[in-house]
Amino acid sequence: MQEDTVSTTKDLFNACNVLFGTDVKVSLNFLRYLQLSGLKAAYRKRAFETHPDRATTLAESPLSLEERFKEINLAYRQLSMFVEYPWKYSLRDHTFRKTTEPGSMGRKRKSYGAQDQRRPGNDRHQSRFHGLDKQFWPGNIPGRKLLLGRFLYYSGVISMSTLVEAIVWQKRQRPIIGSIAINWDWLAQDDIRSILARRRPGEKFCECALRCGYIRPYQQNLLLVRQQMLQPRIGSFFVKHNVVTSHEMDRIIEQLRVHNRKYRST
Repeated sequence: MQEDTVSTTKDLFNACNVLFGTDVKVSLNFLRYLQLSGLKAAYRKRAFETHPDRATTLAESPLSLEERFKEINLAYRQLSMFVEYPWKYSLRDHTFRKTTEPGSMGRKRKSYGAQDQRRPGNDRHQSRFHGLDKQFWPGNIPGRKLLLGRFLYYSGVISMSTLVEAIVWQKRQRPIIGSIAINWDWLAQDDIRSILARRRPGEKFCECALRCGYIRPYQQNLLLVRQQMLQPRIGSFFVKHNVVTSHEMDRIIEQLRVHNRKYRST
């Protein structure tokens, strides 16, 4: 949702119904007191319930789940924009319209914009996670070993929203562990279905397979290592989306190596 979009109460009420369910009584007061923490919790719950990767577990069509997943993401963006920037909207006439930011708020918003423009690559990639767009790290790089994504964030190259999107992208590109186990003749299709049916809420596939005796600890470790080896490197996300060039990424990786060498024992 772009910042210049006008959302009616109907839009936001519908978004609330998508995230919180139709059993929740939505009102203007409900919107006024909506907190980002509650919004995130509802989003995580609904996203887990409708993620296309769980189509087999839920016995639903992946395409159907994908549509619902998109609807949930849209609802979250609409509501997080309202929660993040409430001074931009008015509840008058049942329409949330843009308003001029008052006094200090206007100055604060301007300073954020100026800060963003100083960030390298800020105008190259527009994240789907709009509620986090302005969350750039304001301090120094922490004195500990870091992974590439975190190093980019703490260096001020990317915002938190871009980091989150890169992590989600990388996880979605991972090969399915069950497929690896089938290719290695460690599991059969019937085993996969049985493991998915017996998996507890929040339990990972390998954890369930180990608990139920389908695989041994050493097999679990090898499957996880193989999955990690086959997933794309997170740095390719930033190059692919023009956050940095490949030449810049090579330089950043070298800087990360220098940084991590200082903290090998931490």
